This record gives sequence, structure tokens and C-alpha cells, in this order.
Amino acid sequence: MNVVSDIIYSVAILFIMMIPGIILKKTKMISDGFGKGLSNLVLYIAQPALIFLAYLRDFDKDILVNSIYVFIFSVVAHSIFSVVALFVFKKAPDAEARMLKFSTIFANAAFMGIPLIKEVLEDTYPGATLYASIYNITFNLFLWSLGVNICTKNRDINNDGTDDFKEVSELTAKSDDDSKVKNGSGSILKALLHPVTIAAAIGLIFFILPINSYVPEIAIDSLTKLSNLVAPLSMVVIGLRLPDIDFKGIFKDKNMYIFLALRHFALPVTMIGIIKLLELIGLAINPAVSFVIVILAATPAATSATMFAEKFDCDSAYVSKLVAVSTLLSIATIPLVMLLL
Repeated sequence: MNVVSDIIYSVAILFIMMIPGIILKKTKMISDGFGKGLSNLVLYIAQPALIFLAYLRDFDKDILVNSIYVFIFSVVAHSIFSVVALFVFKKAPDAEARMLKFSTIFANAAFMGIPLIKEVLEDTYPGATLYASIYNITFNLFLWSLGVNICTKNRDINNDGTDDFKEVSELTAKSDDDSKVKNGSGSILKALLHPVTIAAAIGLIFFILPINSYVPEIAIDSLTKLSNLVAPLSMVVIGLRLPDIDFKGIFKDKNMYIFLALRHFALPVTMIGIIKLLELIGLAINPAVSFVIVILAATPAATSATMFAEKFDCDSAYVSKLVAVSTLLSIATIPLVMLLL
């Protein structure tokens, strides 16, 4: 019960951290690019610092084995989520169906999941944040392959007479040029070059090799202070987006209720069922692995859904509503799912 009560407390704190973002947006005290700047700070600086520090420990065979388990479970989770989402929303209008599928498959495992794991589990289960980074590597691999496919397949965004997903698969995704991204600059390479993946790869080298002692203390202290920005800034970014959302008519959308049932209950509970089944047949699964997988699977729809919708000319207004409702609902559903575990 201690973990569940800690989760309730930590989720509540995360939601309170959204309030400054809402106030700043409502009072128009910020420029239009402020939220994007904060997102980049979290994505490119604070999160990589947090992930790298998670690996900065003495080599432990158990942590390495648990990491392999997390990777396998994360692949299984995203595969199940994908099959369910692609099947369930077949009859929804195309523009909405794309965003319903995307939001069902991709949870907010980075912006909300990593801070939550760090706050709730890291002290009790050393290595939990490291495991969260493994989950997010899988997330990014699916995001820049299946996610781009969902947004662009069978669509001609730039009116050149060809399916834009074909163009997406041909581009290297090395460029940050917005026009190229909008026309489909996404690939597995993009996932491999993601800051979280790079930080995890560098951290893994330090974890396996006996070179941790060579990292200067001033570097560790600096990275620690940067990593402390992840939780508050991530929540401020979400808070900045909430006031822009028009909730009119959203509660009359039956597809939204299906999405919420899947994202917040059915899919996380499915992962609990798989974990419990494996334990029943004799496979010993570390509690940290179970907690990390289920917490991340239970997080709300990814904020990246809105970003992808904007980049690929999908229904950004609709997906913003899905993300907002999902985020607000998660304050109750994450603890409930953990009670089941």
C-alpha cells in the first residue's frame, strides 16, 4: 500500500505543478514559443541528464537482467496496444481514428512517467529510473515507425500525388528542418538519435565499464540539478497547453470513452495479467520491473500526440482534447491500477 499512497501523493504533486503553466497561459505572460522552448529544455537537457545519472552506478548483474525484462515487456506492451488500437477504431472517421489510435498506443511515459518513477520508486527500488529509460527507448522506436505510419499512411499531405508515408520511409530524419519533418521526416534513425536513447547508450557504457569514479563530482552535481528540472518543467509544459483546449462536445464523443477505457484501464490491466500469469508459471519478476511497466502503461496519452498532429497536418484540436481529458483522468486511474497490481 505504501507504493500506492506514494503514487497518489506524487501524481497530485505533478498536477499541482501544472498550475503555474495554466496561470502563465491564461494571463498571457508568455510568448507563443515559450512552451516549445521549455519542451526542448526538458527533452534535450534535463531528461538526458536524469537518464544518464540513473546508469551512473556500480555494475549490478540483477539490474542488467531486469533491464532485459523491461525491454521485452515494453515491446510486448506496445505491440498489444498497437494491435488493439488499430483494430478497435477502424470505423471511426479517418481524421479522428488516426489520433485515437495514436493516443491509445502512446502513453506519456517520458514527460509524466519518468518524473513519477523517479519520485515514487527510485529510493525503494534503485534502478527504477534506468528501467523507465529502457521503456522509453521502445516507445521512441514505435513512435517514429508506427506513429508516423498512423499519421501519414494513405495521405498526400503535400499534394504531390504520392502517399507521404513512402516519402517518410525514404528520408533519413537527420534534419531538424520543420518543412522536412512536416512532409514526413521520421524513421527508426530518428528514434535511435533521440536524446533519451543517446543518454541511455552513454550511460550503459559507464554502467558496464568500471569508469564511474572518473566522472568529476562537479559534473555529477551539475547533472543532478539539471535532472531536477524534469518533473516541474514537464508539468508546466502540459499546463501551458490546457487553457487552449475547447472541450465543447467532447463528452458526447463515444469514441473518446472507448479510448479512455483502453488507455487507462484495459491495457494496463492486460500488462498486470501477463505479469501475474508469468509469475504463476514460476518466472520470478522483480517488483521494480512490474511497477515500472504498469505505471508507464497506465500514464495518460502522450503529449507528443499533439506535436505529431501539428507536424503531419492531422486533427491537432481533437487530439489535444483527448490528451487533456486523459491527463486529468490519470490522477485517479494510475493509483487504481496500482491497487490492482
